[in-house]
Amino acid sequence: MEPVAQGQANHQGVQARVDGLLRLGTIFSIIWLMGIGSTIAVVAGVKARRLILDSEGTVYGMGRAWWCLAVGTLGLVLWVPIVIVGILNNL
Repeated sequence: MEPVAQGQANHQGVQARVDGLLRLGTIFSIIWLMGIGSTIAVVAGVKARRLILDSEGTVYGMGRAWWCLAVGTLGLVLWVPIVIVGILNNL
């Protein structure tokens, strides 16, 4: 019975880590913070997606990982050019 309990505890630990990453990613995907929040969302989405894929289907959250990646990327596409133009105009 020991390996099952240990495996279940490991699964719960990975799920908790994925949930934390996706919570952070979702918040920062909505609050773009001039590209910084979007970058955090993309990184959190990539890390969560990797953990989900490595779990071989025992950890859920792929939809929220894709949300973080998609909305974070959209934020980067919108904010990075604006920030670059703003910096270049002030030089």
